[in-house]
Amino acid sequence: MKKTVVLALTAALVLALACKHEKTQVEKEMETAQKIAKLEQDINGRQDQVNQLVQKYIQEGGKDLGAIVGTNLTPEQKAVLEKKLQSEEGIGYRDLISDILKKQKEMEDLRVQVQELEKKLPAAVVVTRGQKHLDLAMSFLTKEKGLDPETARKLALRTNLMDDLVPGFKVWNFYDNGVYGTFVTQGDAAVSPYRVIQQGKQKLVSEKEKAISQRDALAKEKETLTEQVADLEKKRDQLNQDVAMLQAEREQMIKKLAEMQNLSDDLRARLNSVFYKIGDRKSLINAGLVKDPIFGQPTLLKFDEASYPERLDLRTGDTITFSAEQAGVTEIRKVKIAPGSSFKVDQDYGSTIAADGKTATVKILNKDKFRAERTMAVLVN
Repeated sequence: MKKTVVLALTAALVLALACKHEKTQVEKEMETAQKIAKLEQDINGRQDQVNQLVQKYIQEGGKDLGAIVGTNLTPEQKAVLEKKLQSEEGIGYRDLISDILKKQKEMEDLRVQVQELEKKLPAAVVVTRGQKHLDLAMSFLTKEKGLDPETARKLALRTNLMDDLVPGFKVWNFYDNGVYGTFVTQGDAAVSPYRVIQQGKQKLVSEKEKAISQRDALAKEKETLTEQVADLEKKRDQLNQDVAMLQAEREQMIKKLAEMQNLSDDLRARLNSVFYKIGDRKSLINAGLVKDPIFGQPTLLKFDEASYPERLDLRTGDTITFSAEQAGVTEIRKVKIAPGSSFKVDQDYGSTIAADGKTATVKILNKDKFRAERTMAVLVN
């Protein structure tokens, strides 16, 4: 793989110290990790070549080879290949098997080099499912190097962290005297970090192209909808005019209905109400509203609506409470209702007077009788 590919995988270093001419310990470790990544790329390249050779061998009629060739041949598998190489009569087949064994040997040598380089570095973290690069960096800096979380986070976020880690990847963390670096190598994963990054970029490109296609389709749809909207707006304007006329008629109808409802409610309330006048006995007699002989029952002399300004809706209430001031007296001592021949105390109504004589209450007991009589006078004292 080209050098530019390896450089694309290089994680950025965070330098907390002044720049020096000689390489820092972290820089040296990062270079070693880069070498590992380069060797892994070489291994992948040779594995691709092996796969191509196996495919060619099978296409040309070779048998029983694909079942034993993998990324890591066991000694027994190599022995089978070597025996097959000795017994194979076709020159073409022999060359293919020879090339396969050669590439396998090269991969083994490269893996040995990887192992030797890994021994020179601090232990890496082998990624398991669900692990995040930032979490691994924070754990390394805080738990192994003793940094406080805030400082560790600043260092980690200023490095080139990999978004998508695959189980089997190896994450290398390096720290020395304020300098932090991190690097990801393939390890035992079936795909390289470079390939994951490329797949991520390709996914973004595909999503972008899909978004552009959707945008163009939406633009055409918008154009069609705009024409439909213009037509609908014309129809809407006509409908608005029709609705306005109907709305005006509706409002007139609602107004009339409300007036009729109010009138109906008022009539219903009047039909279920008793109209009354509260006052001092002498004042009501002098006004010609009642007649109350010493020997006999009080009677009403007037029945016009104006003479009985107060009313009680018997559907919702049965009690009239009033004060001495309302009755025009300084103290309430006695209460009775006219006409006395119609309303019997303790049978049709009851009354109570406060101990201080300042207020009194009349409680309607027989609502039907009061509803039928319609008017009454409350005589005080």
